[in-house]
Amino acid sequence: MTLDSEIAGSMQVNRNAVIRELIFTFLRTVALVLLISLILSRTPKEQNFQSVGVIIGMFVLASIYILFFIRSIRAVQKSKFPNIRAGEAMFSTGILLLAIFASIYSEMSLHDSEAFTEVLTPFSAMYFSLTILATVGFGDIAPVTVPARSVAMAQMVLDLVFIGVLVRVFTNVAKRSLANRSTAEQGAG
Repeated sequence: MTLDSEIAGSMQVNRNAVIRELIFTFLRTVALVLLISLILSRTPKEQNFQSVGVIIGMFVLASIYILFFIRSIRAVQKSKFPNIRAGEAMFSTGILLLAIFASIYSEMSLHDSEAFTEVLTPFSAMYFSLTILATVGFGDIAPVTVPARSVAMAQMVLDLVFIGVLVRVFTNVAKRSLANRSTAEQGAG
């Protein structure tokens, strides 16, 4: 076996492994989006939560988000393809952040139909949450009450933190993982 054929064989194995990782990444992301959609579609259609229930729900969702973030960092660190996993982690944590705020907006709208310019469904709450993240602000949905405006402002701040800090964290974890792997391979070689 010549060196060229070894390299070609190694490249084919790596190419197949990358394709397999991309397929699994796509499937995990689709599963997460479907799960979030299912959960949002199951939100109550009528007011049955008091303010305490919304606050408790916010803390539960924040805890889930933190645990998901930590798990995502570990997944990036352990992955054979940390750059792919970092991209997936950034997208997934972003979608989860949007879903958390969408559920808060939906519950607020159920609790107070005057909180926004229209009563929010889970879908329109997700739409509103995304327009805040994207800083588009179409104006078709807007917070009206002080609590709704406060939550929207909190999302704006957290979105900036997400873009600035979380993206940096995931890219640095991926870079470190690749650098550690390269150092280990050079030490073994």
